Amino acid sequence: MKNFIIMASAILLFSACRNNADVLPTASLASVSGIKFSDTTPNPKEGKRVLVISSSPRPGGNTDLLCDEFVRGAQEAGGDVEKVFLADLQLEFLSEDGANKPHDVSRDSDTGRLVDKFLDADVVCLASPTYYMNVNDRMKAFIDATYLAWGDEKMGNKEYYYITACAQNSVETAQWCLNGFRGFVMCMPNPTERGYVTAIALGRPGAVKDTQYMQEAYNLGKSINKR
Repeated sequence: MKNFIIMASAILLFSACRNNADVLPTASLASVSGIKFSDTTPNPKEGKRVLVISSSPRPGGNTDLLCDEFVRGAQEAGGDVEKVFLADLQLEFLSEDGANKPHDVSRDSDTGRLVDKFLDADVVCLASPTYYMNVNDRMKAFIDATYLAWGDEKMGNKEYYYITACAQNSVETAQWCLNGFRGFVMCMPNPTERGYVTAIALGRPGAVKDTQYMQEAYNLGKSINKR
């Protein structure tokens, strides 16, 4: 009986996060997530606010270098782009107070200000190395912190891109990290996935330089206003 209750609760939680939309054909979670995919923008406005969130453990790491190429492309496409390097911030873990009364928690902190940047963005690029088949700790801390704004209408209607760098020479391993991103995005109101980079076999810092993945990240950034 206990196991049944646990499973039923998990199904209800999953159902609550699903969106009614065309599903993606790629990766295990995407096939059931309900996140719609489009290679063209559903929001063709000028001067889009683009937030790039880099959870690379070091400046100039493989994931961070890919972020810089995405930024370059998005700026050339006319976006108002800001890159946030999570290692520079004092991120707080979601507390019991935050979970019970999220709107009562002060936003006068690095974490709160980052949540506000997220709310103001039209386009969000989530970037994390693949650690243990998932996003890393800094990225997860940001994801959980967005609960402080739960219910705010500005959480909805955003376009999402994903970037991950993986040491293992396996696209399947990197896809697990994408599923980590999608587990968050599927809980947002009316999200649109626009594309991703899965850079593999990059065990050495800076190994991504002069690879095709840099061009892929740049092309993704350039696509923010593609119609």
